[in-house]
Amino acid sequence: MSIAKKIILEELEEQTHPERVEDVIFWALEYYAENRKQGTWGETIAYSIKQRILDEEKAEEQNRLT
Repeated sequence: MSIAKKIILEELEEQTHPERVEDVIFWALEYYAENRKQGTWGETIAYSIKQRILDEEKAEEQNRLT
């Protein structure tokens, strides 16, 4: 496991910051996807992860309403 992944997972588990870590990661992905040169792998991956989160949240909300 990479050091970055290990630290991110620890931060997600510990939640010792005033903002939820997953929210900050999402905002960073969103910003990167919207402000990075289009067509790069980084922009594509950031957009894909961000969109996957939004789609799952939408599906979860729809399931709660039914």
